[in-house]
Amino acid sequence: MSSDDFRIAFHIGAHKTATSHLQRSLLRASDALVEQGVRYYGPDHFRLPGRTLSALFGLRERRAKRPPQDQLALMRKGADRIVFSEENFIGTLAHTISQDIEFGYPNANIKIARLSRALGKPIDLFLSVRNPTAMINSVYSQLLRGNKIIDFEDFKAMVPMTRGDWADLVTRLRETPGVGRLVVWAYEDYSALFDDICLAMLGTQITPVAHHVNPRLSAQAVAQILAQNDAGMQGELAKDAANAFPVENGFARFDGFSDREHDFADMAYRAQVDAISEMPGVTLLSPAAD
Repeated sequence: MSSDDFRIAFHIGAHKTATSHLQRSLLRASDALVEQGVRYYGPDHFRLPGRTLSALFGLRERRAKRPPQDQLALMRKGADRIVFSEENFIGTLAHTISQDIEFGYPNANIKIARLSRALGKPIDLFLSVRNPTAMINSVYSQLLRGNKIIDFEDFKAMVPMTRGDWADLVTRLRETPGVGRLVVWAYEDYSALFDDICLAMLGTQITPVAHHVNPRLSAQAVAQILAQNDAGMQGELAKDAANAFPVENGFARFDGFSDREHDFADMAYRAQVDAISEMPGVTLLSPAAD
């Protein structure tokens, strides 16, 4: 294979769509993947000081240690395919109260275009989408686990569901210069599609790790966290509450939405996925019909 004949695959998320599960599966398989000509880099690499994608490839004002294409060659190490996975690159969802929540990833296409220009090659994108009410519930649990405690109604106001239009995001990404393949799947189909996702992204299949890497908090756990926080208590409130009321022991998962809100979200989400399935140049993975 020539020095320029290789592919770049980028799993961009989205958040709370089993990204941690996929990343841990890829990390565990990384040595075996090297033998098959695939180099994988995920959060364990990109979340170290000075190793974010923006820092490594000079996407910020501060100059990178080396030219972007030299950095890419260093990370590639002659592989046929280099695979990135870092959902925080396109935006973050678990900010503190004083910061914006980038629900809908309004700048994702701009960031991808900059990265592709820096690398001098098209990037194949891999994106998972999820029902917005389930996603927001899950992000809220993650926020609490990170000791960023806020009432759910206040958090929900920061992430209106109308901003989370997956069809709009996919359209923007598909129109972005420097994007090669664009592969999408629904989080709800993730388990059934794991082999297909890996084959599309890696060119091979791997064995998945155990599921539920970051499970949602239970309703009882959330209630305890909020009550203890209101009482001025400090410490590992989320950890203690999660241990006291684990979902695995039958405690109901937290859900801050009404039936009416769920119905609206379900309808909008189905319409968005249907629209994505019809988009030229987009591959929507779906389970095989029985």
